[in-house]
Amino acid sequence: MSAREPSPSPDPGSRLARTEARLRATEAELRNAEAELRRAIEERDALSRALDEVQRQHLLATDRLRSDLALAREIQKSLLPEPAPEWDGLELRCHSRPALEIGGDFFTYNASTNAKVLLSKYVLAVGDASGKGVSAALLMAAALGCFDASFSKPFGPAERLAHLDKAIMPFTKPRRQSCALCCVEIVGVNTVRPVLRVANAGCIPPYLKHGDGSVEWIHAAGPPLGLGLGARSGYRELSLRLDKGDMIVLTSDGVVEARDGSDELFGFDRLEEAIVAGPSSSPQAMLDHLELALAGFLDGREPHDDVTVAVLRL
Repeated sequence: MSAREPSPSPDPGSRLARTEARLRATEAELRNAEAELRRAIEERDALSRALDEVQRQHLLATDRLRSDLALAREIQKSLLPEPAPEWDGLELRCHSRPALEIGGDFFTYNASTNAKVLLSKYVLAVGDASGKGVSAALLMAAALGCFDASFSKPFGPAERLAHLDKAIMPFTKPRRQSCALCCVEIVGVNTVRPVLRVANAGCIPPYLKHGDGSVEWIHAAGPPLGLGLGARSGYRELSLRLDKGDMIVLTSDGVVEARDGSDELFGFDRLEEAIVAGPSSSPQAMLDHLELALAGFLDGREPHDDVTVAVLRL
């Protein structure tokens, strides 16, 4: 057997060429990777700048919205009359607080005297426009304006509500809203036995606390304003005699529908109990007492609805 011949040694030049080719390919890959990295960094920086701009615009829009809502709240507050008018023979104190920056609750009143027969007439109303926020605030402004304009007519409470039911329909139809409102009128405050007249359009009926401390719930009822039902069928009006020292309490449904941490309603029974336990010395004392009773029930929680209370005392 012949001896195996040795294999030829690789050509050094060929090995070097292959190595250089691999190095050039690696360098090209590195340059491509570096270019991709630069593009990724540039895209990241551009995205970061875009996000910063979006955040800046969002903060500006939020600030503008807060400013606009604060202004809207002040404007809405200015639409309400003074919460403590100076009346002869009658004391009135009112309080209204929206759950959001703006809301749908309101109170309004009017005082007049007939010089011929020397009979004074005082009208007080608490209203609650349906919905939340801007839509409720706009309807509140419209309803309040229509109500105040109705004082130019010689309406009683029931006639006034029938008039208002039709008057605010152009404002309630677009969003299928309505406005609950309770209207009380006291005639002859300067007489021995003044007369209380009550008509109600879907609001909380008034409570009457007599001078002896007993409390009566005046069961007046009727459909909310803006639906057209009251304008067609009319509203029921209740009348009763008053004595000096009697107190009338009107509230929106935000009081009885307030919920505590266990989701329990404040309810009508608690409201009546609070009125019974409340002081009869002045409307402000009763108003403060009712606010404390509601705050104690909520135990630090904010009410989910607007809260309005008006207290009137002979």
